[in-house]
Amino acid sequence: MDHTEALAEQRYFHAHGLKAVAPEGLNAALKAAIDELQVALYGPSRTELTDTEIAMLERAGVDLDERPDGADPMLDYTTEFAAIRATSLTPAALAESLGITPVRVRQMIRERSLYAMRIEGRLHISAYQLSGKTLVPNIGRVNQAIAGLDPVSVQRWITTSDPDLEDMTPLNWLKAGRDIDAVLRVAPER
Repeated sequence: MDHTEALAEQRYFHAHGLKAVAPEGLNAALKAAIDELQVALYGPSRTELTDTEIAMLERAGVDLDERPDGADPMLDYTTEFAAIRATSLTPAALAESLGITPVRVRQMIRERSLYAMRIEGRLHISAYQLSGKTLVPNIGRVNQAIAGLDPVSVQRWITTSDPDLEDMTPLNWLKAGRDIDAVLRVAPER
């Protein structure tokens, strides 16, 4: 990347409230994820609602106050998605790592024993499923249980400690060879 391209990349991320300090691959994935977002313009929540609607939503516990300095859930999600995409594997790369054929990898994806996402016609396999050069023990059964979830929800769940798993993450629980049924009991519903 020449100096002009690097400068353009820095300006791009700065315009989106980010710093271009991540590895080049992550920056490219993040840029693609931001570009894929639909642009939506909304006014302040309260100005678009009637008094009756505001009262009903507040009774239901909805927080209508704007927080421009607060966390941006869409940006957080996009950043996590970009990281997942940047670290994902192709079927060929995973097959090579596992010592199996790409055809077998695609079969495992169809069986939902491997979690994958299709982006622009290409399969991306989330890296959390690997432990060295093997699959995490029992990851196939877990993947079948969470097959309907989006990649960010899967990544957040599998890497967040759970009190029902003795404060271990589901991923670390599986890597430790612990009881898979405990993980399946705390798996999010599709």
